[in-house]
Amino acid sequence: MTGPGVAKRSRKAPLDADLLAAACGIVGSEGLAGLSLRPLAEALAVSVTVLTSNYGARAEVLAAVCRAACGQDQLIMARWRSTLDALGAISPAIGAELAESMLEELASQHRGLSLLYLELLHAGAWDVTVPPMFAAWAGARRAFWDEFGGRAGIAPGLLASGWWHGYVIAELAYGLALGPLTPYRTLRRLSLRRLFAGGLAAQADDGDAALCALLLAQMQTPLQTAAHGEAAREPAWAAPAARACGRWLAARGVHGLTHRAIAAEIGIAHTTLSYRYPTQRDLVIAGLESIVAHIRYAVDAASLTELQRLRVEGDGKQLDLARASFAVALAAARMPELTACTADMRSRRGNNLVKVFMKYLPQARGIDALCAQVVSMGLTGLSNTEPPGDASDETVATAFGAAAEWLRQQQ
Repeated sequence: MTGPGVAKRSRKAPLDADLLAAACGIVGSEGLAGLSLRPLAEALAVSVTVLTSNYGARAEVLAAVCRAACGQDQLIMARWRSTLDALGAISPAIGAELAESMLEELASQHRGLSLLYLELLHAGAWDVTVPPMFAAWAGARRAFWDEFGGRAGIAPGLLASGWWHGYVIAELAYGLALGPLTPYRTLRRLSLRRLFAGGLAAQADDGDAALCALLLAQMQTPLQTAAHGEAAREPAWAAPAARACGRWLAARGVHGLTHRAIAAEIGIAHTTLSYRYPTQRDLVIAGLESIVAHIRYAVDAASLTELQRLRVEGDGKQLDLARASFAVALAAARMPELTACTADMRSRRGNNLVKVFMKYLPQARGIDALCAQVVSMGLTGLSNTEPPGDASDETVATAFGAAAEWLRQQQ
């Protein structure tokens, strides 16, 4: 019996567009973890049985969502390709403007679709069921960006190594989180302009460097630490709990973070943990604060030796900074209270690459903070395109070599 306040449920399979819109809405507010059958059925005004009878289990429903998303993406890319075909040859300046326009459109007009894409990309690092359903969509996106990069004169090594695709992924993630911030949008445009101009700073013009320094300063915030009295009142397990939350977030995203998992790792009762952190959101905030603090300490390392120590000892041994940064940016797209720390992390991209380049490319002139920002963004995005491990490390190392060679050839 249907009451006056109860919406009538359809028994028909939802249209692809409706399925995709409902999925994007859920991911936009709850993340990929919230995209289960019941909320999706409720958003579509159908029963769970309608979904399972037409698609199958959750994995098959997600596969249908990915197919619908890929179809919508193809329409977007086809429109952009028509613009590229009409232009013919693309100068560096036009290439930078087109890349900026396309990234802005994806982050604003197609925000839900882009967030779904990045959430699936992130989940594929630990959930083996995701890559097969996501492969066609991911492949189509990369094919477009590689095609555009080739037409716009991106160096072949940067294309072949995946660096350029990684750059697009990283900038899109930050765009979703920081799009409303004028300093960020200006920095993104400045970075793209430098990228398409060749990476190195022109010796005759330091205007970009001065503007970059101003933007970075505007995006940075002081690192907040607990006052001595507050720190003294914290239980001994609070700091280890926050660090554990950070590692879980970087490795498995928000939906892998549970009270029982963290309590078991640090050896306390989950009820004790729940008393201090009542909700999962509280765990997320604690973990993100730990990630932000560790990233800041790492990027401010005084030397390569100190940086290496921070990466391989203690928490750094288990915390992949590139994946952690990506996790924070994705979370910030849904949690506005994280915007400031995400902007701070974006501003600090590449700090340590300047030190690395000074050691390994001492002859390269024009490697400044903006150049390092550009190179770092590509490596950050690329680190999040496949599961962590030796293969991922080798891919990133190859891309770093390609970027170094790209800079070396400009001398």
